Amino acid sequence: MSLGAELHVASRYLIGNRRWTPVVTVSLISVFGLGLGVFALVVTLALLDGFQSGIRSQIVANAAHAEVRPATGRRVVDPEDLASLLQGELGNVEIVQVVRGTCLISSDTDAVPASVVGRSDTEGVIADRLISRRLGVGSGDRLEVISARQRLTPMGPLPVRIRTVIERISSPEPGSESGTVILPIAEAQRLLWGEPVIEALELRDVAEPWSLGQRVRGILGSHGLAFQVAGLEELHRPLLTALALEKVMIFVAVGLMLVVAALNLLCNVAMVAAEKRKDLAVMAGLGFTPRSLRRLFLVLGLAIGLVGSITGAVLGSALSIVLDRTGALELPRGVFMVTAVPFSVDPVTLGIVVAVALGLAALATWLPARMVARREPSEGLRYE
Repeated sequence: MSLGAELHVASRYLIGNRRWTPVVTVSLISVFGLGLGVFALVVTLALLDGFQSGIRSQIVANAAHAEVRPATGRRVVDPEDLASLLQGELGNVEIVQVVRGTCLISSDTDAVPASVVGRSDTEGVIADRLISRRLGVGSGDRLEVISARQRLTPMGPLPVRIRTVIERISSPEPGSESGTVILPIAEAQRLLWGEPVIEALELRDVAEPWSLGQRVRGILGSHGLAFQVAGLEELHRPLLTALALEKVMIFVAVGLMLVVAALNLLCNVAMVAAEKRKDLAVMAGLGFTPRSLRRLFLVLGLAIGLVGSITGAVLGSALSIVLDRTGALELPRGVFMVTAVPFSVDPVTLGIVVAVALGLAALATWLPARMVARREPSEGLRYE
């Protein structure tokens, strides 16, 4: 028996009758259930992808795309030669010399420990919003930065300190908790080392930020240079891992709606099989094999799943795109990095959602289809 016969009978069950039948009713309920589950999952994941895309964009805009550190120790030997080598191999890539440490940051009202970063591309003093809120300071206010390094004076050993004025307030680095003060590299070297030491080179490549670490690794390896190289994934691994785990957990939690819809489809297909037992017995007598009857109900369930999945995916994607472009769901200004709830429809995620919905529909249909295939033809006519 060809598959065309099963398709014809399944289409007759679903849309071929001129009158409203229980089969049409239960089919529409199943379509609605699967469609609603896919719709909710698509909108939820689009919302999550929108916020996560914003976080990744902020990382690319504000953080280094790769970092080169010495394999042993803290000092980079011949940083200028290393920077020239990387600049020549990579082309138009921004390279910044960096030193880092932890100091006590003091204002007229309070003092807090914070990270101090010296950068070769910085001329003024920059404090992030975490420091600004904790110390109650802003642009133009004075700060005192006190290092753990000491110097010998006539009064004995005293901490090295500098007094400076904040030039501007910046956004905190992604994942930062203690706050950061950025200084010109000469001041940071005097504060942290007392000599011109470079601890790392930071690189940025706006064109291909996520692959920069791998490319730097290859260049240094080809020249036989032993350095620790970290790309964006390594520099922000905890945050990126948390984002990936969040997406998986949301997918599983909201995806339970699809499981409920699949169980509803199982019950509805079983009801169709019970109602059509006379028809199935007649078809068995006309030459439909058990395998053909099983395929008939698999086609029926997959057709319901396909219609529900595609409808839910299309409506969910359309709503997400409209809400994102219109900015209909506004957010309080100054609290979030965006002014409206962002949505981002990922075609890969959309395909996974539809595939999962179709897979659950096939699994839910398999049991009643198997029961129909094992039924004796005489059972369908016994009580008719």
